[in-house]
Amino acid sequence: MKKLSIAAIMISAAACGDADRTPKGILGPDEMKDILVDLNIAEAYGNNMPYTNAASFDSLRQEKIKIYSKQVLDLHHVSVKEFYTSYTWYEDHPDRLKAVMQQVQEDITKKKNKAPEMGDQSAPLKFRLRIIFPYAEKHLLVSDGTDTIKPFIRHQSK
Repeated sequence: MKKLSIAAIMISAAACGDADRTPKGILGPDEMKDILVDLNIAEAYGNNMPYTNAASFDSLRQEKIKIYSKQVLDLHHVSVKEFYTSYTWYEDHPDRLKAVMQQVQEDITKKKNKAPEMGDQSAPLKFRLRIIFPYAEKHLLVSDGTDTIKPFIRHQSK
């Protein structure tokens, strides 16, 4: 009886020891948070793109968001399959998903609070972007001559 109770205690201790770990092949909470924050920013950017043809607005917007989302995953060196596998795992573990989403919300709120007021647009674009996206100069194609960007595209060195 004593051996059985010791074995039960050891098994329950081993089962509880991995409670905070994510399985192999699943993105960790911090990496998942970073990706979800960037995906939210990409979606917001895609939703605010001006289009002249109202008839094709929704399909163009959705296509742009897909492109930006793929670029975000590429920047994080994560495949679409790996992301969806991880996201599905987090959906199956609502307590973990809730914790990650709360971190995402906090991070986006911090970025939003750092952003300048709409009237404070006198600074060059690359400096304004740095407030929201700290590594903007490394990951965004920013034109010095005009105030346009192509988001989430790395500079190509030749």
